[in-house]
Amino acid sequence: MVLAFVTMSTIQIVWLRTSVQMREQLFDDNVYHSLNQVSEMLTKTSTGMLQIDLEALAAANENTDGIGNTGSIGTGLDDAEVRMLNRIEALRIDSVLPVILEAHGITIPPAIGVFDRYGQPVRLQEADVEYREQMAASVHKVSINTLSLNLFFPNKGRYLLHNLLGQFALTGLMLAIIAWGFFTAVIGAARNKRIDRIRRDLMNNLTHELKTPISTIGLASEALKDPDMQKDADGFNYYIGLINEENKRLGMLVENVLQASLAESGKMQLFKQTLNVHDLIREVVKNVAIQVRKHGGKVELELEAEEPLVHADRVHLSNVVFNLVDNAIKYADGDLVLSISSAQTTDGVELRFKDNGIGIAKEHLGKVFDRLYRVPTGNVHDVKGFG
Repeated sequence: MVLAFVTMSTIQIVWLRTSVQMREQLFDDNVYHSLNQVSEMLTKTSTGMLQIDLEALAAANENTDGIGNTGSIGTGLDDAEVRMLNRIEALRIDSVLPVILEAHGITIPPAIGVFDRYGQPVRLQEADVEYREQMAASVHKVSINTLSLNLFFPNKGRYLLHNLLGQFALTGLMLAIIAWGFFTAVIGAARNKRIDRIRRDLMNNLTHELKTPISTIGLASEALKDPDMQKDADGFNYYIGLINEENKRLGMLVENVLQASLAESGKMQLFKQTLNVHDLIREVVKNVAIQVRKHGGKVELELEAEEPLVHADRVHLSNVVFNLVDNAIKYADGDLVLSISSAQTTDGVELRFKDNGIGIAKEHLGKVFDRLYRVPTGNVHDVKGFG
């Protein structure tokens, strides 16, 4: 999965880099063709068309040292170079060249310079003097006899970036989609792994939870077969009650598994009715009385709500109360001390369960309502349940 993510990301980056290189190569090719077109125009220009006073040009050259306003000439030019420079002046290269460049798809203005055979500038625009070194080293140039017409594009980088904005955006979008897919897959795999672990724990716990009441019922049944037990009314009634309680516990376990399955599939239905929540609590406490006594504990009821009637599903509300009481029994720190109280509020009835259990750490409080989640208790796993 990681290899696929790296591969796809690398492909996108290589594609973008290739696009940049191709765009830059296209730019260079268009400049090359534009300069060749200018060179052909200068070669075809007739010298008879130009009437330039060489002495005036030389005087202008002395005043500007070869760099400055349009038409200035560097020292040491021979007659052929002077004639070619005259042609460049007559062609009005500063106006013609941008038009030719635009015809080839290049819309940014260049800095234009003419250099002699020694790389010294013989003609520069005033505004282009600051780019003298860049023009001298530029790859965008064409030879005109012994002179060289050089171009430098100060805004080339920005121009190429602007033309590649669409591809940058597309690459960014593709990388974002790839990253989203990768992290979604990683999170999904982690979630599935956690769910598999939880389900394995659930099956182990379910097996244990079912074995306990089945074993208890079996032992109680064997005890009832003893002829002497039939003569002991108290003992007989105790085992009958034990079988009854364990049978109810089995029913509750099956119901919990069924309801968890229905909740998972989204098909769980609530059958609401008006019921007395105090009576429901007393019934649940009565059903777990044997377990409470087994743990040497006690349950205190402080049911003080004036109107204990609620509109709810009896089975599910019973499960809620039973699970809270069952957890109090399982996680009691010493002998169980459980207090169940009710109070009347403006919204209905408030139920409070208070015990002397080990509690739940803050980092797990946000997960207690997650399906099948159980608070970890370290390496010791002596308390069973479904979460």
